[in-house]
Amino acid sequence: MMRKTLTFLLAAVLTCIMFTGCGAKTPPATSGTLAPVTSQEQAPVESEKPKPIYGNQIKDGTYKIEVSSSSSMFRIIDAQLTVAGGEMSAVLTLSGDGYEKLYMGTGEEALADTDDKCIYFVENADGKYTYKVPVAALNQDIDCAAWSIRKKTWYDRVLVFGSEMIPEDAITVE
Repeated sequence: MMRKTLTFLLAAVLTCIMFTGCGAKTPPATSGTLAPVTSQEQAPVESEKPKPIYGNQIKDGTYKIEVSSSSSMFRIIDAQLTVAGGEMSAVLTLSGDGYEKLYMGTGEEALADTDDKCIYFVENADGKYTYKVPVAALNQDIDCAAWSIRKKTWYDRVLVFGSEMIPEDAITVE
């Protein structure tokens, strides 16, 4: 008897909860106008992207830099930028070992080009794949295609080599 009563009470409570809809209220009716937006209420303007920096604007040397990738499957865990005589290159270390080679351009361009234009990995002392790539400029989008060892196909990526970690006194022209 007690069990039936508890079951009935539990069912009644659950029914009440179900019909209350978590206390949802109907939104109040609005008129057809919007309040004017004042200058203080405007959305903040996205911070301006840093200007591109070229090899002839940086003193010769090797600098640790950050490189962002358009794909989480192409994660760069270390990047060393070398500047020599106005030319820049970077040694990129990837988190995984799924890419055999890189092409600085799109996958479509890689298919049309010869294989000697590709950059093959070099395994470092820790067993990580590294690639020495040319860098046209810092702070700008650079197309890079990555050849998947497993899928046997090119994947397009966009890389941005950042200048934020380079010492200010190493940048000669702003």
